[in-house]
Amino acid sequence: MTTTKTVACPVEVEDSYGVYANSFRVMQDGPDILLDFCVYTAQENRARLTSRVRVSPEFLGVILSRLQQALEETPTNGAGSGLYVMPELEGEN
Repeated sequence: MTTTKTVACPVEVEDSYGVYANSFRVMQDGPDILLDFCVYTAQENRARLTSRVRVSPEFLGVILSRLQQALEETPTNGAGSGLYVMPELEGEN
């Protein structure tokens, strides 16, 4: 797996509240992974996409690992707020 680094830097947030989602899906799109966050309504049996994130398969592994770690921790004093950064891709992007 590609090595990530953890950095401490300010994160610019336009909407600090975020967008509500009550469902998600994970899909492959060529070499990338799409993480779709949606609002699902059972009454209409429909979902509306609220946010889509495109990541590399390696970074998806980092996300999964960090989520599992966060579930096992009790964050205090901003613990777990580090920014996880994948190394830059080489070649044509």
